[in-house]
Amino acid sequence: MPYWIADTLAATPLFAWIFFGLGVPYALLLLPRPDWVRRAEVLALAFAVGPALLTTYMFGLSTLGVNYTRENVLGGTVLLAMVGGLWVWRKAQSATSPQIQGGETTAGRQAGFGVDGWLLIGLITVALIVRWVVIAYWPFTAYDSLWVYGYEGRLYALLGHIPNSIGYYPQFMPLQYTYAQLFFSINDHAARAGLIFLHVGSILAAYGLGSRLINRRVGLLLAAIWALHPHLGEWSRAGDLEIPLAYLFTLAAAYYLIAWRSQNRRYALIAGVMLGIGLWIKPTMGAFLLGMALMGLFELLRVRFDFKRLLPRLQIALITGMAAAPL
Repeated sequence: MPYWIADTLAATPLFAWIFFGLGVPYALLLLPRPDWVRRAEVLALAFAVGPALLTTYMFGLSTLGVNYTRENVLGGTVLLAMVGGLWVWRKAQSATSPQIQGGETTAGRQAGFGVDGWLLIGLITVALIVRWVVIAYWPFTAYDSLWVYGYEGRLYALLGHIPNSIGYYPQFMPLQYTYAQLFFSINDHAARAGLIFLHVGSILAAYGLGSRLINRRVGLLLAAIWALHPHLGEWSRAGDLEIPLAYLFTLAAAYYLIAWRSQNRRYALIAGVMLGIGLWIKPTMGAFLLGMALMGLFELLRVRFDFKRLLPRLQIALITGMAAAPL
């Protein structure tokens, strides 16, 4: 077996723990109990929340002056997962039987994809397999990914902390690379093993946006357009910020639009958490705030400056902003 495949496979369980073991409990905590049956949405949220918790925790360690070790990094994620799992168990015990809420109807959600839909799923699967091979084969080569992510991940692992003078992008991607570098003694192929999860998450986010706002068929078509776009395939090897940034923008948009239509504050909270994670990836996620402001302006014009009628939508915007603020 080629060394680059072996290294990638060896690191995959480390990332699977973060995306599934750490991410899924907190995704379930974010979602209303009736939405737990939406498996694609649960995974889309989990693949965002898991690495966000990991990197926030690692950032906190460095801020407090605690050097990174395999034990304190992995041990912290285990503790976080245990807390989230216990919380989910209590939520499950106290909940009533789930019923689908928000977005499409139950009948629309349960409708099959048809032959053409399964063909698209097959094409997406093939594209992901090719993308995994490309991700595994390349180390960090392009300038941005070599310096901003590849170099920073190695540097933090070797030093055991983030230097105060590093002064660059937020740490969502660099600290994920650091996480793997700690366990594999500086190995780019191992460090990049988590990228495929972010690609899958971005496709699931596109599906969630279409299926929640219209129906499952539209969601699948949107996911296929995104997954099969040649430019996405080209970016797969870079390990850059653009895929996770698009991923979190899509998730934030989906839940903000659901909240805006239904005036459900829970979805506004989820949108805010996704916005915060997006800002933890790259400052250009701030464009989402411009979209929120424009929607607020259009709503103000629609209600003819009646602030009493504007208030429910304004509350959705405020909840989203407050939920994003901590991260």
